[in-house]
Amino acid sequence: MADDFEKAVLITFNYGEVEPQLKERAAAYIASVKQFPDCWKLCCERFPSCLYPEVKFWCLQTLHEVICACYEQLDAGSRQMIKGSLLTWLQRDCTVEQPALPPFLRNKLAQAIVAIVKREYPRVWPNFFIELVAAAGTGPGLADMFVRIMVAVDEDVISLDIPRSAGETKLSMHLKDSMREQGITEVAGAWYNLTQLYKSSRPELAAFVLGSCARYVHWIDIGLVANDKFIPLLSQLMDWQHSSLRAAATDVLIEVVSKRMEPTAKINLVQQLNVVDAMERLSSNLVAAAGANKAAAAAGPCMKANASAAGTAAAANAQALHDDEELLGKYAKLLATLAGEVMDALKRVENVIISFTVAGLGVDDEAGRDAGAAAQTANRLLDSLTRAVLTAFCSGLDTISMPLVPFISAYVARLRALVKRGQQLPAAAQMHLQAVLQGVAAATRYPDNGANEADDGSEGPGLGSSSTTASSSTIGVTANGSGRLSDADLVAAREEQYEVEERRKELLVLLKNAAKLAFREALNFVAGKLQAVLAADGSSGNGLSNGSATAAGAVAGALKANGIAGSVPFQDSELAVTLVYELGEGAPEEALKPSSGTLVQLVLLLLAQAESLPAGRHRLVALAMLETCVRYCRVLQQEQSAIPAVVSLFLGPKGLGHPAADVATRACYLLSRLVKTLRANLKPYMNEVLQQLQPYLVIVATQPPPAGTAAVGTGREVASKALAPITALVDDRLYVFEAVGLLLGQEELPAEQQHAALSSLLQPLMQQIKANLQPAAAEAAGGLGNGSWAILQAIEAIARLSKGFKWELCTRSRPQLGALFLQCLEVSLAVPQALPSNKQLRARFIAFLHRLVESLMSSVLPYLPAALEALMAREADVTDMKDVLDLLVQLVTRFKEAVGKLVEVVLPIAVSRVHGLLGELGRGVVLGARSSGRVVTVQLCLRF
Repeated sequence: MADDFEKAVLITFNYGEVEPQLKERAAAYIASVKQFPDCWKLCCERFPSCLYPEVKFWCLQTLHEVICACYEQLDAGSRQMIKGSLLTWLQRDCTVEQPALPPFLRNKLAQAIVAIVKREYPRVWPNFFIELVAAAGTGPGLADMFVRIMVAVDEDVISLDIPRSAGETKLSMHLKDSMREQGITEVAGAWYNLTQLYKSSRPELAAFVLGSCARYVHWIDIGLVANDKFIPLLSQLMDWQHSSLRAAATDVLIEVVSKRMEPTAKINLVQQLNVVDAMERLSSNLVAAAGANKAAAAAGPCMKANASAAGTAAAANAQALHDDEELLGKYAKLLATLAGEVMDALKRVENVIISFTVAGLGVDDEAGRDAGAAAQTANRLLDSLTRAVLTAFCSGLDTISMPLVPFISAYVARLRALVKRGQQLPAAAQMHLQAVLQGVAAATRYPDNGANEADDGSEGPGLGSSSTTASSSTIGVTANGSGRLSDADLVAAREEQYEVEERRKELLVLLKNAAKLAFREALNFVAGKLQAVLAADGSSGNGLSNGSATAAGAVAGALKANGIAGSVPFQDSELAVTLVYELGEGAPEEALKPSSGTLVQLVLLLLAQAESLPAGRHRLVALAMLETCVRYCRVLQQEQSAIPAVVSLFLGPKGLGHPAADVATRACYLLSRLVKTLRANLKPYMNEVLQQLQPYLVIVATQPPPAGTAAVGTGREVASKALAPITALVDDRLYVFEAVGLLLGQEELPAEQQHAALSSLLQPLMQQIKANLQPAAAEAAGGLGNGSWAILQAIEAIARLSKGFKWELCTRSRPQLGALFLQCLEVSLAVPQALPSNKQLRARFIAFLHRLVESLMSSVLPYLPAALEALMAREADVTDMKDVLDLLVQLVTRFKEAVGKLVEVVLPIAVSRVHGLLGELGRGVVLGARSSGRVVTVQLCLRF
């Protein structure tokens, strides 16, 4: 039966359901117990006799606090009693396995003992580590405590990864120096002996031992671990059947290889470790673990020799490795660390050789010969390790590939530096670059059977909430039981897309850097990916070299032989298009020359097959195609025969008409970019383009965008983006009006045709404004219902159209065009007059005025008095008046004396409103009564 003290401790640990008041009383009682100077005696008495782990923990925790707070102030007898009690519990309670002391109590006991060590070692307790090692060999319980104490020594005293004061840092250095003189040799021997002893009978304990060892490797003498006993043991454990032991051995090897030392010493260390051959076998095991299908797809000709080396061992370990992603990641990190350290050492040795050369010292000098020999050894090691890294990199498994990327990026950068210095590349460099391309392609591919497999976008709402009809084809069984994907599936698809785009950022930089070294090889590789996709669907390989066409036919034949002709997964199509897109960044000028450029030919092949591209209607493939068309606008300027196919792509079901809202919306923006570049080239197709755009313009102007749908895009222009909700002031679909304005605003067009086309676009928009004034007024104050949204959309659509018309065209050469925009302004004046309190409409109208000032210049001046008077109505608050004054500043800056009469009319009204608002501020009536509002009011006064 627990007494009051034990009950109070249990209550504070939430032992059972207790009332809050009782818990407060218990906490107060326990706090009062801690105030007694001899409370540590209570802990020493209660720990061995109490049966509750919570009470035991409280005792250890209190002892730890006492040791940290006033251990040195206690008399010798008290200190000895505390230390003796802890050591007694260590030797008695930690050797009993049934019932075993819980891990959290073992950790706290270790922490309390280390708190004493921190104060007594080495001055008072010089043999602590020797005694600890001796106790560890007596049984598994004390071996476990040996590890926990060594971990606590690292965490509480030694490790500088934890922020420490100057005094604590000095103590850390002192403890390490003392351990180097006495103790660390015995500790290292214990790590080896305990691992050897328990690797079979208690593999978890052996892994625990190695985990503590890994913490110390970076500051102890490397010979204590990197020796003829320890390294063979670690190599043996990397093939052990127990995964935690394999992981722990890998961590120790990573620390050994990462230890800072001179470059020659590092090269000798790696050579002495004799693990390079093991790394090549390990890389083959990693490929096997990634799956036979992925390995076969990823491994090219340069990898076949390594793949065949996998042998029976790789097959035996493949499944076990595949099931342990953490272990896979550690193995990949070891590979990358080993290769990276060798390359860094080689770089430093080469710098030494360069320094000798600059200083006039020849390689016949002893130091020069040593450096040259070290460089030869490092080059040999680096070649083997790079081959192993690239074999693993081609696995296509993210857990393996991503840890290897930093080394591969550094390796490619090294090759580029060699080229820049005019040095010859290593013999295997071209083969390595080919493997880099293969690995990047494998790592950037969307996963099979991923969330985007079903989310092809075919069931989306398109540009508007009712703009498209859902496809009749079924996607599959979903959570909600209908043909449409559930919300959870849609979210999962967008999350997967975001993850892939984030992962691709570094990988695609690697692709482009490799392409700068070997553009022809990169182009052939990308062409092979595209040809394989087109050939699988039966598309023609015309337009490519004879060798490429033959390869495409061979691929098609192989696919047909396996019964999968015409069934290309979207992942392959999307990857091929993405690689073509990325290859265009930084491509050499020769590759983009008209007719003869090799990249131009590849792009033209892709554009010619745009309509028949396999899986082309999948939303990710469609997005990639649209982005690629815009990137290669320069090619379209040179090869105008490809323009109809691109226009058809944008205006068809794979562009603006795509049922996926993110594809259709993105197509609007990309179309504006395309038209901006190809404005003159699109003149022959303008009538057809405008005719096909008409239904999309109606949808954008009259139907709100789909709500609640994420549009991640492609990550090329925006990493992530959400579709504009109905309440948004900016709707990306309106870029389609900007594209139309750019087409219509060309001076070369016949005047009557231009005027008629513009009028046919503006009249419905003006009518939309008029028709919705009354419904908008009936909506809730400050809200944005359907009527207000329709007005917003119409005003912004007119503003976007005006961007394509230069002010000279609208005011001088063809003033009838300007008259149409002025008519729109006259209609829009009714908006702030009828809806003065709608802030979103006010903001849109002011932005519209700014836009027309740029498009029509002084032609807008006669309309400004009425506009400004409406904007300065009684409903205008501080923020509204600041926006009006900003507009006035623009007008005065632009037109100067020409707005003198306007200022005479508007200034009295502005003075009255500003003074009125300042008076309301003094009475605390307006928003300015709050601190944020006061800032706006001060800005208003300064602006005024």
